[in-house]
Amino acid sequence: MPLLIRVFTHPACNGCGAAVKWAWQLQEENPSQFSLRTVKLENKAGLDEAHAEHVKTIPTIILSDGDKELERIVGAPKETDRKRFLRHFK
Repeated sequence: MPLLIRVFTHPACNGCGAAVKWAWQLQEENPSQFSLRTVKLENKAGLDEAHAEHVKTIPTIILSDGDKELERIVGAPKETDRKRFLRHFK
């Protein structure tokens, strides 16, 4: 079962587009390893999920395996973050 990448974003966020692109590229390069979901904070469901996950800053990217959080990036992702995510499926 692939690991889940969730990107918490909002249309007014300047850095969120780059975070979504980063996560999308990671998922496209490793389609059997990751699935991707964007959580939009402009609606109640997105806000509720962000609250449940203690997201305080956007963008935030969370890698999880089922209910277990494996990695979290707060702010713009860096190349070292890619390595952190990829190490979970060697």
